[in-house]
Amino acid sequence: MDPTRWVPLYKGTLRLVVVSSILRPGGLSGDRGEIEENTVDISMFTGSEGRINRGKWWWGTVILIVAYIVLSLILGEIFGASMFRGIDTAGGVAADAITSWARRVAIVQLICFVIIIYPALALAIKRLNDRDRPSYLAYIFFAPSALAILAGLAGLTVTAGDAAGITPHQTTLGLILDLLRLVIGIWALIELGILKGTPGPNQHGPDPLAV
Repeated sequence: MDPTRWVPLYKGTLRLVVVSSILRPGGLSGDRGEIEENTVDISMFTGSEGRINRGKWWWGTVILIVAYIVLSLILGEIFGASMFRGIDTAGGVAADAITSWARRVAIVQLICFVIIIYPALALAIKRLNDRDRPSYLAYIFFAPSALAILAGLAGLTVTAGDAAGITPHQTTLGLILDLLRLVIGIWALIELGILKGTPGPNQHGPDPLAV
């Protein structure tokens, strides 16, 4: 079999194109049905102009989550904050080791957050543009995560679980911030990943689903 016969199939495929069927008002449940072409490209992760549909937001979010996980694993090994190694108590009191480990974890989270936040904000703002919603909501969506990381750097989210300091436990502040992240995260998921954009053009541009 001549392998060169497959070359035309791959030529020009530098972009990932995913075609998914999205029922807009129509088709089986309204005025019209549409096929949504979700072309994942670098422009999705830069700037704040324009609109993107739900499909593009989901694909962009998956890409950023994978990137965040890979970065976390690499930096965790570098900073000695890997979740797979546990807490090293050989160098001193266990409680001190727990505090040190928690801060190293927060440092890793901060670095990953700083790297990921710009493309994540770009995705969120463009999806909000699609829904004709105010762009400042994107900053509200990420604020709890930023607060939790800063609190972790200050050593305010994790403490030794007992007098011996053997087991790390979340502080009350840590639990409150996690609850806040959960609530805001569900709101963001509904706004960005579930609710439809405004039909037709709006102040941010044409409908990304328009044929």
